Amino acid sequence: MKWRFSPQLQDQVETEITQRDQFNNDEVDLSETIVREAIQNSLDAAIEEKVRVTFRWMGLEQGLTGDYFRKLLDGQLEHARAAEIDVDSLGFPTPTALCIEDFGTSGLTGKVNQKDDDNFSDFWRRHGKSHKTGKSRGRWGLGKLVYSGSSQVGAFFGVTKRTGDPGVYLMGQTVLNLRKVNGKEYPPHGFFADLEHESDIQRRISVPVCDQAFVDEFIDIFRLERRERPGLSIVIPFPNQRFDPATMIRVAIENYFYPLVTGQLELIFDSTVINRRNVRELARKYPSKNLPQVDLLFDFIEQASQAKQGEMHRLPPSWSDDKRLDAEDLPADVLESIRQQFASGQLVGLYLPVTLRPKSGDEQYSGFNVFIQRPAELERGLDLYVRGGLTVPKEAKFGDRRAYGALIAEEEPICAFLGDAENAAHTIWTTNTEKLRRNYRSSQNTVTVIKNAVVQLYDLLAEVADDADEDALQAFFWFDDPDPGQKQSKKKKRSARPEVPELPRTAPLLQLHRIEGGFSLVSSESFSPEQTPREVKIRLAYEVARGNAFKKYSPLDFRLGKSGNISMSVSSNDDVKVVSADNNEIVLQILKVPFKVTAKGFDENRDLKVRIQS
Repeated sequence: MKWRFSPQLQDQVETEITQRDQFNNDEVDLSETIVREAIQNSLDAAIEEKVRVTFRWMGLEQGLTGDYFRKLLDGQLEHARAAEIDVDSLGFPTPTALCIEDFGTSGLTGKVNQKDDDNFSDFWRRHGKSHKTGKSRGRWGLGKLVYSGSSQVGAFFGVTKRTGDPGVYLMGQTVLNLRKVNGKEYPPHGFFADLEHESDIQRRISVPVCDQAFVDEFIDIFRLERRERPGLSIVIPFPNQRFDPATMIRVAIENYFYPLVTGQLELIFDSTVINRRNVRELARKYPSKNLPQVDLLFDFIEQASQAKQGEMHRLPPSWSDDKRLDAEDLPADVLESIRQQFASGQLVGLYLPVTLRPKSGDEQYSGFNVFIQRPAELERGLDLYVRGGLTVPKEAKFGDRRAYGALIAEEEPICAFLGDAENAAHTIWTTNTEKLRRNYRSSQNTVTVIKNAVVQLYDLLAEVADDADEDALQAFFWFDDPDPGQKQSKKKKRSARPEVPELPRTAPLLQLHRIEGGFSLVSSESFSPEQTPREVKIRLAYEVARGNAFKKYSPLDFRLGKSGNISMSVSSNDDVKVVSADNNEIVLQILKVPFKVTAKGFDENRDLKVRIQS
C-alpha cells in the first residue's frame, strides 16, 4: 500500500478543483460546511431511528506522533509541496487530527474492487457525480471536497465497515492543484490504497488497503470505534487551524436543530453531547443570531413534528394550478377557522399535495407540510425550510413578518425533487439546475410554488391578524414622490384647517400600461419633442405584504439584461436607447417621441410594482 498518482496524459483536458469555493466563501464558511457535510452524509446512510455523529480532536496528548504522520504521508508530501503547500511549516513535532465518526449508519455500501453505482464508488471514485436520490441530503458528489479542503496538507483517510460484511476497509485521498513532479504533470486526485490489475491500464483500480495489520494499527492510533460497528470514520491530518469546537457546535445546532429536537440525531464534539434533552440549553450557551428566542422556536418545532396528518387540513391537488396558495384554495369555513387559530397563537398546519413529472416514468404524487404560528411573546419572525431533516438556510424570506413558519418535506418523491433543486452547498433551492432539467418536466413552476407556500400561507392568515396597513390598497402602478426614502411619521390629529383650493396638476409625460406578463411605457401627449433627449430610470419589484418591495427584491424573482429572463422591446432604436438593464433596474434614454417600450416575462400571479424617475 502507498500513495498512488497517475500522470496527466497529453490528450486529456487539464482540470483544476475550483469547486472548493462553493464550500468556503463569503456566504459559507469551511467550519460550517464540514459540519453540514459530515452530518448530512451520516443521516443519508441511517439504518437506525437515531444517528450519532462524533467530532474528536487529537494531538500529542492522545498519542499522535510526528513519525507516524510522516509514514502515513510518505509520497504525498512531495506532491503537496509541488502544489505550493508549505509542507515545511506543518507541525510534525506537534501533529493534530480531526476524527469524524458516525453510528447507526450502513457505512459505504457497494463493491470495493470495481466501480458500481453505490456509495463506496461514489465517495472514493467519482467527482461531481452522485447516485443519491430520495431523501438523501447530499446530491452533487462535491461535498467530500470539504474533507481534503479541511486539511492543511490536502489529504484525508476513511475507514468503513458495512452491515453484514466482516471486512473493515481503509483508503485515503488527496486533492491538490495541478502540479509537476519529477518532470511529469499530475491531475488533482491521488489515492492512499493498494492497486489491482496494475499492469492493465484499462482494468487498473485503487482498492482499500489489504494489510490488515496496518489497518488495525491505524484504527488503534486514531482510537476509531470501527472494528465491530457499521459506519464511516474520517481522519483529517493537520485540520484547518481556524476550526473552533465552539463555533462548530453553534453551526451544528443552527443547521440541524430539527433532527436534534425530534430525536433523529445526536452529536458529540469532544466531550460535549447534543441531543433532544439538552439542545435548548446548548442553543442558549452557544447562541446564534439566526435562532432567536430559542424556547419559543423549539416549542414550535416540537409541535410541528408531532402534528398528525389526520389532524391537518389537506388541500386538493388543484391548489397549485394558479401557481400560488390563496383564499380560493380553502373552503370559507376552514379559512375562517385557521385564521382564528393563527390570531389566537395556535399552530396552523396544512398538507399541500404536489404532482411531480419525471421525464422517465409516470407522474408522482407527493406533498409537504407547512406550519405557521405566532406566539404572543414572539419578537422576530423566522421561516424554516427542511428537506429530509436537512435545513436549507438561505431559503428564509419572512423579512419583517412576525411569526414562525416551517416547510417540512419528508416524503421520498418530493425530497428527491427538492434535492435536485439544491445548490452544491445545500443552502438554497433554485429553479433551473441541471439535475432538474435532466430529470423533470415543468419543474420551474413547481419549485417556485413550493418555495413560496409558507410566505403565502402567512399572508393569507395575517389579513385579519395584522395591524392596519395604510399602504395596503395603493394602486397597482404609481409614480413615487421625489424623495421616496424619507419615512412619513404618523401624524397626530389636528384641528380642522381652512379649505385650500386644489392646484391644477401637471400632466404626466409618461403613461404606464399593464399588459399580459408585463407592462408597456409610452409617451403621453404632454411629452413634446423639445423635452428630448431625456433619461428615464425604471425600478421593478414584486409587491410584498409588508415592507419595501424594492428592498426585498431578489434576482430569484426575475432578472433584466442579457442573462435575465425578461424580454424587452422598443418601438425603434431611433426613439429609445436602452442605456442599461440589470437585475431589477432599466435606464432608458428617450431620443424621440412618440415611443413605446415593452417588457414581458414577469410572473402573472404576482403584482408588479414599478417606480419611474425621469
